[in-house]
Amino acid sequence: MMGTEDKTLFCFCHWGGKNKVLPDGSTSYVGGITDQIIVKTGIKYNDFVNAVFDRLGVDPSDKVLQFTVKFDRAQLIRLRDQEGVNTLLQFNDGFAHVYASSSEKEPNSEVAPNMATTRISTTEVEAVSLGSAEEEQVSADTPIPAPSNQWITDGTPDAAANWSELLVGEGQAFENADAFRLAVFKFSIANRFHYRILHNKPRYISIHCAADGCPWKVSAGIEKKSQNVSIRKFVDSHSHPPLDSSQLKPRIRMKWLGGIMQEDILGSPDCLPRKVCEDAEKNLAIKLTYRQAWSVKQRIREAINEKSGESYKLIPWLCNRLIEAMPGTIATWSCTEENRFKRLFVSYDCSIRGFDVGCRPLIFVDVYNLNGLHNSSFIVASALDADNEMYPLSYGILLSMNEEDLLWFLEKLKLVVQNREVIVVSGTSLPFLSSLDKMFGDENHSFCFHCVKENFNKFIDGNTAFKVQGRGKEIALKYLSDIAYARTLDSYNEALGKICSFRRELYDWVIASQPERWSNALFRKPRWDHLNCKSTDSLNSFIEEEKFVHVLELMEAYHEKLYMLLQSNKLKIEQWNLPIGPRVAEKIFENQKAGDNLAVTVLSDIEFKLQELQGREEVVNLKLWTCTCLEWQMTGIPCSHACNAITMTSMNIYQYVADWYKRETQEHIYAEVMDELAKFDIPHPDDIISSASSGNDVVLCPLSPHVKRPPGRPRKEPKGLQVETVKRPIRCSKCGGVGHNKRTKCSSVAQ
Repeated sequence: MMGTEDKTLFCFCHWGGKNKVLPDGSTSYVGGITDQIIVKTGIKYNDFVNAVFDRLGVDPSDKVLQFTVKFDRAQLIRLRDQEGVNTLLQFNDGFAHVYASSSEKEPNSEVAPNMATTRISTTEVEAVSLGSAEEEQVSADTPIPAPSNQWITDGTPDAAANWSELLVGEGQAFENADAFRLAVFKFSIANRFHYRILHNKPRYISIHCAADGCPWKVSAGIEKKSQNVSIRKFVDSHSHPPLDSSQLKPRIRMKWLGGIMQEDILGSPDCLPRKVCEDAEKNLAIKLTYRQAWSVKQRIREAINEKSGESYKLIPWLCNRLIEAMPGTIATWSCTEENRFKRLFVSYDCSIRGFDVGCRPLIFVDVYNLNGLHNSSFIVASALDADNEMYPLSYGILLSMNEEDLLWFLEKLKLVVQNREVIVVSGTSLPFLSSLDKMFGDENHSFCFHCVKENFNKFIDGNTAFKVQGRGKEIALKYLSDIAYARTLDSYNEALGKICSFRRELYDWVIASQPERWSNALFRKPRWDHLNCKSTDSLNSFIEEEKFVHVLELMEAYHEKLYMLLQSNKLKIEQWNLPIGPRVAEKIFENQKAGDNLAVTVLSDIEFKLQELQGREEVVNLKLWTCTCLEWQMTGIPCSHACNAITMTSMNIYQYVADWYKRETQEHIYAEVMDELAKFDIPHPDDIISSASSGNDVVLCPLSPHVKRPPGRPRKEPKGLQVETVKRPIRCSKCGGVGHNKRTKCSSVAQ
């Protein structure tokens, strides 16, 4: 036997659940409890066994241990002696998995229901938090069938573990008849049999097993006092074995299916209908067509909108609570003449103060579609803190993205920035262009370069007059980036000349796209090298999970995430080892490394001339904090030329970094952070209605909006800027002339 090298393993100890084999061959432990021990080379077998069971708090009698190795996580190996412990240590790296189970049942198997006589009463283990467990209980008078992995891996419905105990016995009550019918359906899926409804009357329901001669049946009726539906008779035995996956083909109402799959679809709201088809067949043994899966998604979406209808009434209460918790917070909403919700704006007092005392006058505005909120839009305004991290400033929910609603949002945003002149970076969709220009001035409105590049891509792909593909398209995009990030007019004209020589059509597009709004060389206001409104990728993930919830949950989720973000960033300040943040320090390090190869000529105590390898010369003035490359002036961070010059003087380079990036600024930004939202006394929507004044007084709670679906196929993306299509001119293949083909003018001349 090979000797085991000295090593330490983090050992996961599992008990009470089941090891499920996934389609890709990997395993996932479901249910039970999971704990851990640290195992080192040289541990004895008895010590290892005692450590595992002591950690799990389980009696080791009548129990067995099994483990896996790193090259096959699906295969369980019996741990019997010291050789097994050595094998576990030798063929695992970093961590290992050990499974404890009763000696009658292996951990990677489940007990299949035996329907030949009487159904086994079992309680399946569900996934619970660490430290709690539900163990399987099997009746003592029923023999235990042999373990079968086929129950998990052959495509049989995975919902069986949760639905096999939905019908308990006589006297069990259900809220209504639909709830009882749905429970019977789930029960049949879990226990793999078909049924038929013999009596389906308003006050009495009788259901039998569909197999001939099978005694299984259940009947239920309405209780006189409570009006609940309760089981009157339940014979829970079958005279046939359970159906296999090929025979189990249940039928279900679409509204039931939407209710069953709602939680799974909301967990991954962007899933395609084909994924819904796969989940329905895997979990319910139901084969759906693409249209049926699409219908299920639509029903769930309608259910979300119906649920959100009541939540709109609580918007005033939540806005008032935010203002009470943090005086100075702006939380306002408006509605239509019919008292239907129209738009919402929220900006917290701590965000307003942090932006005013420390953030650069630079705001990014972006819009996201809320698929679950009546097709409304979520508009976000954010800034940057001293370490170039995202700093959420305000948000709004707009029912429509027209110019009126955008102007309303921007007016509220203007109250947040007060009299401070700010630069706004936004997308290039048409509503933004006019609204932002009116509110902040066109000289302060910059186009998001990411959106410009997307429009450039569409222009290339959508034109038939020329073809630019593969390497040629990469070159065109590189020239566009050079135009955007060029700092001097010379470098801008040089990049513009390159794209003109590459294709004249691309040059014409760049000129028509208003480069003075997105190019560094032409935009005259500082943007600190942040040309994209999506420069912080965390903004997408910040709201991605909340795109399908209703309005009140969205407000609460945003508050919670903002609270965690501000608290986390405030704690990170204590970890700063330099006067500047980690991101800015990394940028300076890169500039210092790039400046090592520059040739330096000392002009004076404060002026230095630096020559690059390409022969270009730049002059740095340490007194004025300037460089002729303009990078230092535009970013506030010493460029590679300045870093080399500062090194020559033996000065502290951090003294030449703008105050926007200093530790003191970051401390001012996060000096005040928000508290968690108190929701213990949140009222019920019906209570708000009952307390509303009557007569001629205005009702101070908005109703859910009425939204009609517009005709035609919805747009996937808003209409962009300057996406034109150039038609290819008609050319005659006979004479080579333009404007006709050989069947028109040439054919008439020949005649």
